[in-house]
Amino acid sequence: MIRMVIKAYRQSFSIKLPKAYVGKQVEVIAFAIEEVTPNGKIADQPLTQFASEKVLAKDWLTPEEDAAWQDL
Repeated sequence: MIRMVIKAYRQSFSIKLPKAYVGKQVEVIAFAIEEVTPNGKIADQPLTQFASEKVLAKDWLTPEEDAAWQDL
């Protein structure tokens, strides 16, 4: 898996993939990390979903959690 963050300076851009990805289906997802307000300024938007992933993993990745979900 490759993950990158880019800042687009125009509407189109290209990416160069490693040779191992040639001929395979690749999913590319684009979303704005920064939110632009109506007055043109960038709104301060916390990335809570990324910040909390490691913290939540501590609670989720336990033998007790595995046991609780084994019947689903």
